[in-house]
Amino acid sequence: MKIKLLAATLLSLSFMLVFNSCLGNAEKESPQVIPEDLPDGTLASDLTSIQFALKMQAGWNLGNTLDASSTGDKNNKGLSTETSWGMPATTRQMINAVAEAGFRTIRIPVSWHNHIIDSNLTIDPQWLARVKEITDWALDKNMFVILNIHHDNITSSQLANTYGYTLNTNSSEQEESLKYIKAVWKQLAEYFKDYDQHLIFEVLNEPRNRDGENDGFAIPSNLSQLNGIIASYNQAALNEIRSTGSGNSQRFIMLPYYATSACDYSGWSLPSDTASDKLLISVHAYCPYDFCMSNTSDSTFEESDEGSSIDWLFNTIKNQWVSKGYGVVMGETSASDKNNLSERLEWFDYYYKAAKKNKVAVILWDNMVISSASGGQGDINSGECHGYLNRTNQTWYFPAIIEKIMSVTN
Repeated sequence: MKIKLLAATLLSLSFMLVFNSCLGNAEKESPQVIPEDLPDGTLASDLTSIQFALKMQAGWNLGNTLDASSTGDKNNKGLSTETSWGMPATTRQMINAVAEAGFRTIRIPVSWHNHIIDSNLTIDPQWLARVKEITDWALDKNMFVILNIHHDNITSSQLANTYGYTLNTNSSEQEESLKYIKAVWKQLAEYFKDYDQHLIFEVLNEPRNRDGENDGFAIPSNLSQLNGIIASYNQAALNEIRSTGSGNSQRFIMLPYYATSACDYSGWSLPSDTASDKLLISVHAYCPYDFCMSNTSDSTFEESDEGSSIDWLFNTIKNQWVSKGYGVVMGETSASDKNNLSERLEWFDYYYKAAKKNKVAVILWDNMVISSASGGQGDINSGECHGYLNRTNQTWYFPAIIEKIMSVTN
């Protein structure tokens, strides 16, 4: 998660009003019949991507945990990175608390570049085992699990001394990046190939040119070109996953475009796939930015303002993807705690109803930071207070918010 994402999204509004000129003429979709909960072992071959996405609603992120990362050398950092960003070590009790609250999906962001043990890009077996352990805890509760490549997107200068991938027009860097992405997904796919369709792979998290303006979140002038490169990365990863067979032959795969920003899809296309209708569009949206992410004083929800932004967001997603038959998973969203619980409850009610109406699965971002721990409203970090589960004692900081999510989605 990066706090500039929706700023870039909203700055592109004028661009999108032209690019999405057919917004008001979206193709109508017939109602979907959603089957009962998937039993263990189901291949989900009878589900469309839209049906499958709706089965995942609602979800929760194990944020700032296995995705914790650092750059500057290629040394294996070991298991200690799980707590390096201030989170306690993940326990079965935490996962159980999320399941018992009613969440159907856990997204487990994972950074791999600090866990490569040799020049062949071999992943540390102990790190793989730890990821598997947490994944299995969620699957034991009959939840869906999303695994991804998270903070492995680095700058050009970092590529010399850090494993990972870049996104730019340098052909040699693209070649090196493809090698990394293919190696990681080949290993993950082989390791988890016998898992059923409760496990979902998300190819990349917020891919962007990190040497660009605002860490790459500003809309680049060569957006279409960069999206073409992302499409090639997606295709390479998908090929590696499918080639391992078994459960991966029909596994649902989440695919991003530039910065995973809901509207920055110019020049991007879905990869060719040997499976039918098993691809999910991956987007992120903290919308509207000033209310959800900024450390400004915007802490009041008004339907005519914040509600209009939310309507525009989901109309864009529906017009471009859902109305055309593609399932969409919003892998991250949240509204930062600014000591404004009643206003946030209005936001959650409006946001999750809009997601449900437009058939978009939503995964709540959680970094276990609340206003009282960061200085409160007006503090420089007040845009990053996305704490929901107190992982120390497995209680919820804002039970009313969790109840609101469940009342709307389930």
